[in-house]
Amino acid sequence: RVVTKSMNYIVNSLKYSEFEVLGHELEFKEGKKYPPITFELDNGKKVEITGKIDRIDIAKTPDGNYIRIIDYKSSIKNIDLNEVLAGLQLQLLTYLDAACKIDKVFPAGVLYFPVIDPLLNCDKQVSEEQIKEELQKQFKMKGLILADVNIVKKMDTNLSSGNSNIIPAYVNKSGEISDKANVLNRKQFEMLQNYMEKIIKQISNEILDGNINIEPYYYIKNRKTPC
Repeated sequence: RVVTKSMNYIVNSLKYSEFEVLGHELEFKEGKKYPPITFELDNGKKVEITGKIDRIDIAKTPDGNYIRIIDYKSSIKNIDLNEVLAGLQLQLLTYLDAACKIDKVFPAGVLYFPVIDPLLNCDKQVSEEQIKEELQKQFKMKGLILADVNIVKKMDTNLSSGNSNIIPAYVNKSGEISDKANVLNRKQFEMLQNYMEKIIKQISNEILDGNINIEPYYYIKNRKTPC
């Protein structure tokens, strides 16, 4: 029931998009679509990362091709740049960086799609149209997208101004993408991709040095810890 309900919104998000599905369940692994993601450390050792992407979409433009990574989640999830900085949320951005380099394409975004069964709190006077609108908000993708209005409108062909119902984007009356935490320009994406390599090499060195101390993080902002 949950999957069926979610599928309606997944199909809807593709119906109003110029991005096409490049593939599902794409693996970074020997003999698969992509080779393992390889990093060479300063000591000459190599580290290979394997993994699987739920979905990659592509949009072809005269200026080049753009891809976005889609990850399906059974809860509502977003990308927190504080967690990225701390090395706690690297998966999607690592895949995006690797896929861009291999396919020689540009990053359009990394997004989480919620596969959920939402409950709405509302009074009896709410119309069917309002319920539909509120449900659509629950299935809106979250994550990071490129601050390029042309690319954003390829992700949501219904978007002319205001908030998108499909992706985390807002277009103001001047036709520009608003400067929010979930929007990065091309240079910022490059900086983030470079940081991915730096932090993964740092983690790899710690693993090879035998650093297995029990040191769970504590996120002060929301008092979150894995223990």
